[in-house]
Amino acid sequence: MQIYKYILILILVYSCDNPTSSNIPIDVPGDFTNYQTNLYSLNSGQYLDQITINWNTYTEGTFIQYSIHNQNNEILESIEDVNESLYTITSNSAQYQKIFLYVESESETIQDSIIIFTRDVYPITNFSAIANVDDWSTQLEWAPSAETDSIFTNYKIYRLDNLNYDQFSDLESCNCEIATLDDRLISSYIDSGDFNLGEEFFYIVETNTTQGYSRTSIIKSNLSSINYTCSPMLMDNPSPGASQSEYNKITLNWSHNLNQSQFYELQIWRSSSENINPLSGTLLTTVTDFNKSEFEDSYNIGDGTAWFYKIKLIDVHGKENVSETIIGNSHP
Repeated sequence: MQIYKYILILILVYSCDNPTSSNIPIDVPGDFTNYQTNLYSLNSGQYLDQITINWNTYTEGTFIQYSIHNQNNEILESIEDVNESLYTITSNSAQYQKIFLYVESESETIQDSIIIFTRDVYPITNFSAIANVDDWSTQLEWAPSAETDSIFTNYKIYRLDNLNYDQFSDLESCNCEIATLDDRLISSYIDSGDFNLGEEFFYIVETNTTQGYSRTSIIKSNLSSINYTCSPMLMDNPSPGASQSEYNKITLNWSHNLNQSQFYELQIWRSSSENINPLSGTLLTTVTDFNKSEFEDSYNIGDGTAWFYKIKLIDVHGKENVSETIIGNSHP
């Protein structure tokens, strides 16, 4: 009986692999099996000259660094702290740029990208110019700029007659400045020059900041009965559209009929429900670059979500054209 016990023990011992045997798989973490960068920015478009990007910290495998590149593939920053998850980028006002994030480990690298942007200077709004028939002075009125007092410098008011109207495109050389106002809350001005009855003048108000940035208002004539609008129109071919299957973002595109001297701005509005007019929702961005024809919305998009947009086109005299509601969907 004892010999059978001995044989059984030998069988059990030699049937088990040594714990260090190469037959036992080594548990090596899959570096990017469960990791997603989730690159985003919560303040894109909020500041004149800076944007902060955020991402998920890396928690798997053997980390080397986060590497941030601009759209020219130039390295902006290399970050070796695995717990770091944000970076601030400086930029000029009203600029859009594509930023790339590379997360590098010993085994592989994952890449993500985002389009970020700074805002333009807040101009005056609700601008009007009305001639006084008694002395043909012009009453200018507006709603003050929403720019912060800490960076506001002044308003400059410019005037041109109808023969030199096109010189508004070069305010530094037009020799047409008539006033400088240092108080941001000022909302009116009377132009009381020696004018001839019925003479037409055009006006523009420029808002200036301490950083040297500026933004002009729309153009107004003191003859309110004359319509100088350019009939802005968002084109139907191709019609404004939105992407349907991108991860964590929706890309909008458009075209319009204005030339560069007629274009003032284009606004993109968004709502979260088909029952809410996007114009009553969130103003995502104000595009002042005439050449821009698309916008990447990555603000709290998420995956598998529908968002509702409207695009508003505005010409230099303030006439508007608004698109139908555009539906965009992120990747399911």
